[in-house]
Amino acid sequence: MSYSFNYDLTKLPREFFKDIAEIVNKRKLHKKLGKVSKNIVREFGVDKILGIQLEDAISVVEDLADIHIKNLVYEKDFKKAKEKMLFVPHCCRNYMDFRCKADFDAEFSSYFCNHCSTDCLANQATELGEKNGYKVFILPGGSCLKKILGNINCDAVLGIACPEEIKLGIGFVESEGLAIKGIPLTKNGCANTQFNLDSLKEALS
Repeated sequence: MSYSFNYDLTKLPREFFKDIAEIVNKRKLHKKLGKVSKNIVREFGVDKILGIQLEDAISVVEDLADIHIKNLVYEKDFKKAKEKMLFVPHCCRNYMDFRCKADFDAEFSSYFCNHCSTDCLANQATELGEKNGYKVFILPGGSCLKKILGNINCDAVLGIACPEEIKLGIGFVESEGLAIKGIPLTKNGCANTQFNLDSLKEALS
């Protein structure tokens, strides 16, 4: 499941997301975030910057805050983990047709990159992940998590997806007793989605 609207978070300053996490973490606001999120959206004009409805902007801010809080909660366990997986959304591939040379493995319901396009985000994420010792899977959807985690053992999961998908993934991964870290897409949609490569590099290290 994904949002019924599209957005481009690159229009917001990167510090905005760190500020949200720090404020929520310090004041323990994640249990009563609704009113706070509304105030944040109005103060920063998030709905106007992104060109989406006020309620949709509040949903995005709440989800981003939830993800950053979870990242903080699992930070130590994630760093200590030895076997890690990286889940990359297939919608960030340069091509969604025959021009993409990735192999699809039905056993895992995952694509595996063959590095056909150097400027492809899925390729770049795969190279970064493998360089840092991660097993990398390019997923058509969050429902594939169960299949992969049922076949391969790991200690921690790093996932790139839209905030709503990450929240769903966090619930399942937590139920498996694994550490988790999420990187929200900066631009969502069904194709040509984007995420911040610097954020990925920082999360992988």
